[in-house]
Amino acid sequence: MSWLRLRALHPGTFLLAFAAIALMSAALVLPASAQARVRLVRVSASYPGDYATLTAAVSPARRCSIIVYYKSGPSRAQGLYSKTPRAGRVSWTWKVGTNTTPGRWAITVSCGSAGTLRTSFLVR
Repeated sequence: MSWLRLRALHPGTFLLAFAAIALMSAALVLPASAQARVRLVRVSASYPGDYATLTAAVSPARRCSIIVYYKSGPSRAQGLYSKTPRAGRVSWTWKVGTNTTPGRWAITVSCGSAGTLRTSFLVR
């Protein structure tokens, strides 16, 4: 059945279908950057007494906080403070304690409406 026949037979249905197609088309042409998200770029492995670094891409730019969870609890290392992304990226570098137990430890990066990243890093 052609669009003209459908329109002639069911004008209300035609307008509803046309509006739905227009809305779906508009949603498809939005750029991917319009979606809020926090994505891991890189996280380094480390040794006790050495430094670790995490870099994340954040879109849209929102103030971000980081928590590194060790066996003993959340880290209080210098460098793990809230930051605002620059050019869509945010990074933290912190010193892993000399008594840190080797293993894989959880990291949470929270960036408000841009979202939350949960990852981990390895202490060797």
